[in-house]
Amino acid sequence: MTKLNHNAKPINILFVMADQLRYDSLGHTGHPMVKTPNIDKLAAEGTRFEKTYVQSAVCAPSRASIYTGRYVHAHRVRFNEVPFGAGEQTIADYFNAAGYRSALIGRTHFTPITETYGFEYYAYYDGLPAKDGYSSYPQYLRQCGYSEEDIRFRYWPRELTPQPGHEAYPEDFAEADYPCRICEEHSDTAYMTNEAIRFMKETTERPWMLHLSYWKPHLPFSVSEPYFSMYDPREVPMPKLKEGELEHKPPIQELFRNERRGNFLEDEERLRRVRAAYYGMITQLDDHLGRLFEEMRRMGVLENTLIVFTSDHGEYLGDHHMIEKELFYEQAVHVPLILKLPGTIPQNRAISEFAEAVDLLPTLLELAGLPLPKAVQGTSLLPLVNGTAHDWKREVFAEWDFQYYHCRKQLGLAPHQCKATMIRDDNWKYVHYSNQPCELYDLTADPDEFCNLAEQPQYKERIEAMRSRILNWRLRTEDPVPEVDLTFASYLRDPWEDKA
Repeated sequence: MTKLNHNAKPINILFVMADQLRYDSLGHTGHPMVKTPNIDKLAAEGTRFEKTYVQSAVCAPSRASIYTGRYVHAHRVRFNEVPFGAGEQTIADYFNAAGYRSALIGRTHFTPITETYGFEYYAYYDGLPAKDGYSSYPQYLRQCGYSEEDIRFRYWPRELTPQPGHEAYPEDFAEADYPCRICEEHSDTAYMTNEAIRFMKETTERPWMLHLSYWKPHLPFSVSEPYFSMYDPREVPMPKLKEGELEHKPPIQELFRNERRGNFLEDEERLRRVRAAYYGMITQLDDHLGRLFEEMRRMGVLENTLIVFTSDHGEYLGDHHMIEKELFYEQAVHVPLILKLPGTIPQNRAISEFAEAVDLLPTLLELAGLPLPKAVQGTSLLPLVNGTAHDWKREVFAEWDFQYYHCRKQLGLAPHQCKATMIRDDNWKYVHYSNQPCELYDLTADPDEFCNLAEQPQYKERIEAMRSRILNWRLRTEDPVPEVDLTFASYLRDPWEDKA
């Protein structure tokens, strides 16, 4: 059993998040092609969690759950560009209060962009050129000699002509056909790694908590050489598909597929190039993490730094005839999670119990010897790590609010009718829609989630039981804040009591 020494020197925390990185796309998680030696080494030197699930397969809601340790219905960031409620506390607020220098390098996907969400050191980069006014990355590219056209259309290959209204990247994923116009050494992945090294070198008087939040491998599927040519599109593994699968799923899924440009998947050559580019972005990220870890070793901070590696959600890459994320299939909600802290976190340990994204914040707080705020709803993973866990969670939950999509209007639904909740245990996954047909999957017999059993009468009792479990979860995870002491309330005192 590993015990924490809270009298020791405060640890640093490097919290690395890749955006849109699916669980099965790494070497140590079993991918047959993608090269990730540095992440694999990190897993071997620490503890990896094999069944970690996010609370939403959408960027901002998922990140809000990670940063607050709270479920989506509690923090109420239901979609991208939906702001936090007043008074919401984040990971940065908690570590700032403990004397840490908390830093963000990379993306948050939060609104308003002008807020720093508690981070003392804030080097924002959210990927899209429309948000360049809030990032120093464009100025860095100018210093490297790039033109304004190159900077604005950096995810448009030089071989393609940018289309009006689509300045960010091609709508048909044609960026995957050519290498990125930005050289690898000036890529956003390289830039953010450089910024992380600079931050560590200048922060020597205080412990630090650095959230290094990479943009990649989020689309656009644009990557520089040598990573563009690293994986032959002709050899990439292709998705397993079932013809007519979506015909037996809730109607929103076919509409979602069309809205999120999934129709391009009918072009096998383009799909192969997309998958090859995605794998290239992952290996690029891995190489720069290797560079970062080596610099940390040279600086002498590696042994006293907790390293966390995870993702905010996955990516379909053609599975279920889709691209992007959202919905509740494994490719979207199942993410990697690695913890490494020499002397505290066991090496080369694989944990098969469930973990949720809300569990990350309480885990980091406990490892740093800090108290757990009552607002936090997650559970520290340390009992799993040190072998003291009893009666651990047997299920995980995720939420999605699709009122912000065009398909909502196509279905004739009002905003309040667009709620969906997933419950997943070892053997079953159930998705409850407020005004749509639901989903039920037997994960033992159908791990690919092809066959929706929700309409079959023999599963009625199982569906009712899983609905009841969702209801019980919602009741016990209602927002616990604000904390109000009512002991002073007048109705708790006898007004006729003799004060003499």
